[in-house]
Amino acid sequence: DSDPETGVPAHRFGVEKGRVIDEKCCGKISDDLGVIWMVRRGRHALDEMIEMAKADEAMITKIVRVVAYVLLVAGWMMLFSIFTTLLSTLPILGTLGKAAFFIVALIVGTVCTCGVTALAYVRYRPVLAFGILALALSITAIVFWRLDVANASSASPTPAPVKAASFFYDDY
Repeated sequence: DSDPETGVPAHRFGVEKGRVIDEKCCGKISDDLGVIWMVRRGRHALDEMIEMAKADEAMITKIVRVVAYVLLVAGWMMLFSIFTTLLSTLPILGTLGKAAFFIVALIVGTVCTCGVTALAYVRYRPVLAFGILALALSITAIVFWRLDVANASSASPTPAPVKAASFFYDDY
């Protein structure tokens, strides 16, 4: 233990050895993962170092998920770029088309992200996984429902033209 008056330097790293038991399925299944050595800068107890490692891992996981979601939406935008390129030849429709395809890419990217995350969570967090799958399916159902409503309204027959009154033009 460090004591500056006696010349014993302060510890620069905390090193602890501990046994790791992985609990799954709400604590009903336990796997003994063996011995783990934790090394952290500064003086820390084993429990404190494990909590710090969990916090670091959770932060990295969130960053990776956000980056993956952004890349997925960017990938969908690249897939739709052929259509946005064709629409960009028309001045007003090009901007509207890019915005529309960006919204479509957000929707498809969100559904893909929810589906992949839910499939990954089925083993460790089944309740959360089915909740995410329900969210993805509800987004998909809303999109198809709105597309069906739009398709039904555009499928109505066009009325026959009405003959204009004869006083607007002369009959020759």
